[in-house]
Amino acid sequence: PPPPPLSLSLSHTRPGGGGILATCLLAAAAATAVSVAAVRVLTLSQGSPPRSGSLRRHVRVPARIAGLGSCGVDFIAQVSEYPNPDDKIRTTDFQVFGGGNAANTLCALGKLGNPVQLITKVGTDANGELIIKELEGSGVSTEHVLQSSKTPSPFTYVIVDQKSSTRTCIHTAATEELVPEEISERMLEGCGWLHLDGRHTPAATRLATLANEMGIPVSLDAEKDRPGLDELLTRADMLFTNSKYPSIFGGKDDLEENLRATLEKLPRLKFVVSTQGSDGSLAMVRDEI
Repeated sequence: PPPPPLSLSLSHTRPGGGGILATCLLAAAAATAVSVAAVRVLTLSQGSPPRSGSLRRHVRVPARIAGLGSCGVDFIAQVSEYPNPDDKIRTTDFQVFGGGNAANTLCALGKLGNPVQLITKVGTDANGELIIKELEGSGVSTEHVLQSSKTPSPFTYVIVDQKSSTRTCIHTAATEELVPEEISERMLEGCGWLHLDGRHTPAATRLATLANEMGIPVSLDAEKDRPGLDELLTRADMLFTNSKYPSIFGGKDDLEENLRATLEKLPRLKFVVSTQGSDGSLAMVRDEI
């Protein structure tokens, strides 16, 4: 029978980035046996009281971490409570940051001292220049960030509900994505781990296939279904998702059953993590881990 799930609650010391970012740090530790500094971990084992501990020793990943996926500019408005239709409310805080799931994850890992690089495409507009500046300031290599004058750089309005500790994202996408023809083995030279967020899906599938052939672990952050994602899921060794997406595999109201179904239908996966907002994360791991 599958092992019982482990409930994991993580919080990162750097503000912003979201729960997916924190669980990706957990993935790095599981996949590469790396301890990551400045991460607070609370573990809940069956029948036992919570145990908390701090991973104080930081061992750098010996190889570079590559990520392919979204990046953009986030316009973040914090509100005391999410508005109802036709409401007019005021923000409690407003900030502008570089964003995107893959970019956020790599920025966090880069600031912890790990060598990281992002593979993506942005425009040649002012937002594109801001994205590259933010990435490089966080220690992320932009060698494989392609720029095109035919697309605007993506941006997102993020509404942070302080009462429920949730966020709502309204995204304006680029009009041109990476394509498989722009992907090469050179992008994985010196890399020991590949992280994907499901964006640029055909190109991501091409790069994940190369990583599988080269023996490089692949983690995937999947929040919702999108064209081509079915094939990309079969290339992943680790899956990070939200509380709703696993129901696609299990079709039930019970999250644990849906996570078990996910592992059964994707035999390559070593584990799957479902984020639960302010309640932390639920991880289900196979016997061999």
